Amino acid sequence: MILSLLAVFTDSDRGAGIKRRDRAAWDELVNDQHARIFNLHLRLTGDRETAADLTQESFVAAYQSAHTYAGRARPETWLYGVALNCNRNWRRKSGWQEPPDQLSEELVDPQPSAEDLAQLREQSDLICGAVQRLPEVYRRVVALRYFAGVTAAEIAAGDGVDAGTVRWRLHRALQKLWVMLQPRLGKEAQDGSGTYGQLRITP
Repeated sequence: MILSLLAVFTDSDRGAGIKRRDRAAWDELVNDQHARIFNLHLRLTGDRETAADLTQESFVAAYQSAHTYAGRARPETWLYGVALNCNRNWRRKSGWQEPPDQLSEELVDPQPSAEDLAQLREQSDLICGAVQRLPEVYRRVVALRYFAGVTAAEIAAGDGVDAGTVRWRLHRALQKLWVMLQPRLGKEAQDGSGTYGQLRITP
């Protein structure tokens, strides 16, 4: 309990420093999160040079908009949101065609086999490519949850929605991902009503 309270106070102090652009707070944030922001962009673009440019752009954008940090989520979670906005803007400028936000209601819950799951864990490039083809609303929650390691509750706080909405978006995103990935694994589409709760996208 005491450790939990200390963590809350620490996050609050760090957040205040971020908001007022305190040099020490920003140096700590950059040092702690630079590699994770780079990795986030790399997984969403597949290009190291582009990821490096977007990483720098993300920190610049975050610093310039520091006054907007509301403290609803940890500074890191807020920073990931800024980075994803930079990534989205890059996609638009690069001519990426966003798929529609709606998913077909006819999609069924997939039921991957143990062999399928093992193969997916070894094919990070395949997974990242599929994530890039998700609609923005689903790509965002997958990137935050599985690439940045942010919890559903933290995503909800940062986005100003309830945790149930985040969990539903993750459910639909993983459903859509499996539909895209299954043919690449050489499997025929399944028409059962199993679950895909074991599907994991490793950090």
